[in-house]
Amino acid sequence: MILDDKSYIEKIDKSNMLHLIEGFDRQCIKAGSIKLFPVEKRPYSHIVFCGMGGSAIAGDILKKLVEINSSTPFFVHRDYGLPNFVGKDSLVIVVSYSGNTEETIDAYQQAIARGSTVWVLSSGGNLEERARADKKPYVKIPAGQPPRCSLGYLFFPVARMLYMLGIIKPVVAERIAEMATYSKRNYGVERTKGNRAKKIATIMHNRNVVIYSGNFLYPAVLRWKTQLAENSKHSVSINCFPEMNHNEIMAWSHPKFLIENSVVFFFYDANDCQRVKLRMDLTRKIFEVKSIKTQKFFSHGRNPADRIFSLIMLGDWVSFYLAILNGMDPTEIKEISYLKKKLSSVE
Repeated sequence: MILDDKSYIEKIDKSNMLHLIEGFDRQCIKAGSIKLFPVEKRPYSHIVFCGMGGSAIAGDILKKLVEINSSTPFFVHRDYGLPNFVGKDSLVIVVSYSGNTEETIDAYQQAIARGSTVWVLSSGGNLEERARADKKPYVKIPAGQPPRCSLGYLFFPVARMLYMLGIIKPVVAERIAEMATYSKRNYGVERTKGNRAKKIATIMHNRNVVIYSGNFLYPAVLRWKTQLAENSKHSVSINCFPEMNHNEIMAWSHPKFLIENSVVFFFYDANDCQRVKLRMDLTRKIFEVKSIKTQKFFSHGRNPADRIFSLIMLGDWVSFYLAILNGMDPTEIKEISYLKKKLSSVE
């Protein structure tokens, strides 16, 4: 099996993505102790998390934690500008790993113009310059790696800030680091027998991949989609229950060549609504009658953050192995780089 062949993996993994995935436990520990500059602790009418790509996934996870622990509305904004309801009573969290994401910078400018309370995180770039000039709370994280490999740096400082505001319960970085170490031990290249991540990547290889979950695990599903897109260069479709049962379930007949070559993953969480679990079980039965290949996964962990991260970590390893099977350098993102270069040349 080529996924056990270190020399072959090194040949494909030219920029050593493997090292970054293996180091996620260390990143979590480091991220948990980054110096923070908190905002004023007072009631906010809502919180808006602004970010794109790998930087926005942290917001998706935090949104679920806020919904569980707080009555404060929390929105993840992936776009230029800001919604019209954002104003002086808003807390706007601006996150860009590079600090140069043009949509996020535009959102920052809007937040400043509207007098919102603004909190900024980046590894430098234009956002750092603007935040320091505007004397806004700014948190600097380590630079030098792809944003999608920096989830610890992008998540834990914001989580700590929200905890300090009384919005969420504490998320212990050391606990997530322990889970990452466990994942490395069980999903890493050295594990040649019973390696679940390698098995899943092999099942996905050369297939149409679809992933479903309930709403709580949707951040993990979205992370799988984005990691498989950037690392594996592999197309993935996603949706969540119960919405999927109101439309998409009817699409599983055509085109036949695509349906016949599909594999569908169902992500279950212990706290899913019982009706959602029933819907997922019934949908799997419908698919099995149609001879559509399915896989059933469960999240694991002591608390909500653990359970989301348990599947995120598995997905990161799967995306790496699928990249190797696809013969694609996991780090290379030439189309994204091309778009950024062309966009920067047009005012």
